[in-house]
Amino acid sequence: MEIDLEQFLPYQLNQMANLISDDFARVYQQKYNLTIPQWRVLANLAQYGKSNAKDLCTQANMDKSTVSRAIKSLLQRGYVEAQLNQQDKRVTQVMLNEPGNAIYKLIARDAQNWEGQLAEKFSKQQQVQLLNLLKELKEAL
Repeated sequence: MEIDLEQFLPYQLNQMANLISDDFARVYQQKYNLTIPQWRVLANLAQYGKSNAKDLCTQANMDKSTVSRAIKSLLQRGYVEAQLNQQDKRVTQVMLNEPGNAIYKLIARDAQNWEGQLAEKFSKQQQVQLLNLLKELKEAL
């Protein structure tokens, strides 16, 4: 039995995710000098607020060492702040600061423009249908 990769859904979804991630990365890599992990950490902190490395791993679907390097770099660049969790001194909470929020807003505007250009390939009905199908797949896993 052979698998036709052109018809194998997991393979096609992975290929599409990589293509989309790489194409979108050009938006923030060239203009803002951020890596994919740094962007994902920024975006998740903007979406969910204060977080720790373990939660960011889950939220951004990245391994701990990648998240830790991204946090360290964002700290050095002055986009995030870290503070010890008062309930559990072993855990450090990370949050966007004012410069981090400012750069996130700039990237978010560019991201929406990029997404709009991608989405215009589909009708509104197709866009809704695609998002619903992706949601169903995610829930099935």
